[in-house]
Amino acid sequence: MNDDIIRRKEAQERSLQFFNDNNGDLSVNATLVNLFATIQAEIAIQQSRMTSQVANIGDAGQAFEQKETGRENLREQMKPIARTARKMESLFDGISDKYRYPHNKTDQELLATARAWIAELDADKDKFTDFGLPGTFIADLTTAANAFENSFSAPITAVDERVEDTAEIAASNRRGMIALRMADGIVQNIYANNVGKLAAWLSASTVEKAPKPKAPTPTP
Repeated sequence: MNDDIIRRKEAQERSLQFFNDNNGDLSVNATLVNLFATIQAEIAIQQSRMTSQVANIGDAGQAFEQKETGRENLREQMKPIARTARKMESLFDGISDKYRYPHNKTDQELLATARAWIAELDADKDKFTDFGLPGTFIADLTTAANAFENSFSAPITAVDERVEDTAEIAASNRRGMIALRMADGIVQNIYANNVGKLAAWLSASTVEKAPKPKAPTPTP
């Protein structure tokens, strides 16, 4: 989350608290009441989107992990087929090329290779089972390929939702600051002759500056 947005959100929250604490003085101004209603609504939007964003970060991480697991599971189903095909080459010329293990391939290429094998394996199933592969090896490969393919969309969806949350937080934060700047003019006029309240308001409504980076320690 952008630190500048967080500091502006905190200024909106402090200002809203100041309004609530001094409601007797400030609620007589209808425009001010409406402005703080806007600020409160925008704070709620920002908080909701921030919560969603954190959740989507977790979802994205989990989705990538699931995809990695799906990739490894598919590879583990393909390896014994490729290994067995190499052993069968002397009996069935060309079969090792037909089921060559796809090293260093993209996810799409890996999945496409698995799909191609599945389409070919019905004709060669007995050859492989005669060499000791279980009778379910085609079904197992198909299940792994389907699971891997289904894992593709989840990371994309989670990342897209995170980007959407970021944009909505920024837009809501801007709207809240516009309302706060307008409210600032009214509150300063109301408390123009009240030094204490004015100072408290300025403290509450001012966006804190970003901390300055520490100067590097001089080399002795």
